Amino acid sequence: MSAGTATEPAVASRRRPRVLILSYEDISVDPRVMKQVRLLTPQYEVTTCGPGPQPHPDVVHVELDAETVRPRGRVGHLLDDIAREREWFSWTYRHGELVQQTAERLEGRSFDAAIANDAGTVGVANRIVGARRVHADLHEFFPGLPVADNASGRRQVRYWKWLTRVHAAKARSSTTVGWEIAKRYREFGLNPGVVTNAPPYRELDVAPTSRPIRIVHSGNPFRERGLAEIMRAVAAVPAEMTLDLYLTHNGTADRAYLVDLAESLGQRISIHEPVSQAVLVETLHQYDVGIHVLPPTSENNALALPNKFFDFVQARLAVVVGPSAEMARLVRERGLGVVTGSFEESAIVDALDSLTVDQVDAFKSASDSAAVELAAETQVAVWDEAIRSIVGSEPDDRSRRRSVRRRGAAR
Repeated sequence: MSAGTATEPAVASRRRPRVLILSYEDISVDPRVMKQVRLLTPQYEVTTCGPGPQPHPDVVHVELDAETVRPRGRVGHLLDDIAREREWFSWTYRHGELVQQTAERLEGRSFDAAIANDAGTVGVANRIVGARRVHADLHEFFPGLPVADNASGRRQVRYWKWLTRVHAAKARSSTTVGWEIAKRYREFGLNPGVVTNAPPYRELDVAPTSRPIRIVHSGNPFRERGLAEIMRAVAAVPAEMTLDLYLTHNGTADRAYLVDLAESLGQRISIHEPVSQAVLVETLHQYDVGIHVLPPTSENNALALPNKFFDFVQARLAVVVGPSAEMARLVRERGLGVVTGSFEESAIVDALDSLTVDQVDAFKSASDSAAVELAAETQVAVWDEAIRSIVGSEPDDRSRRRSVRRRGAAR
């Protein structure tokens, strides 16, 4: 399918409210946005817009081309340079390639509501649909994204803050991935609800804890995620334990480093190929303890409440985390496992060495008790309520003004 074409669903009811789901990532492989698609498609006439293929057979999909760079000419490039240096953020945003494609390819379409995913999509969604009909879903704390410690990086932070204050804060409602990030967004004029990155509920039993205790981690192999410290800790802990890591191939050099490290640490540590989201929870269910000790190398890492945490719960595992605010709070409140004293290797060794088979059995049972409430089906109700509120509301001021102008012209 060529960029910009719209794929029609086999059956579409024109009587249903029309909802736009907008993302500048490939929706078909984004678990969070796919939850929105699956939630809303049975109730609404859904149009998705973003790079990549049609994510669901029952939606209209307007594809954006993330690789396109339209010619700007010498004057255009000069203006872009001036706008960047003088921080004319409105110019920079309006002339972004995906923002321009969105406006062009959705021109002439009308929607009753929209979910704009991430800060970069909210401004153009506000323009197309009207801010009072937009729900902003912010997957990270954008003002806290890691940047280079130089003038360009500091300017980028100011740009993210501008996007948040000027565009995201105007949306009718908003959500983000955790309670700590929601608190931080209040400084920028938002009051987000929370939809965690939880997977769907799985009906799994609580398996008896193995001897030796089997620990597992899944995800990206990036060095700043503290995996080397976890691996060395498991290799050093006096108690009998093993660690299996299912690592993606994002960050090839980092993965190769961890593979070499695993070989040097001995038979306790094993690295495997990644598994798909469809079978991840069932794969994790073979183990006893899920571990994620994430050093606070960025503000978003410090505030993280990642999908793997909820994968561990659905897999009915005990959970070991570092003293990260969100993860530590849930572990302690629900008795899911152990929080390390720090992010250092020695603290991980101490936490793991404290585990007994009976404790791990109890932590697994606690995960089982929390599995329904911490599953996606419970979490996405926040989106459902937000869109119902928008669809059932009066037209926004801009829509009313257009309506008044049309009536005046008719007279």
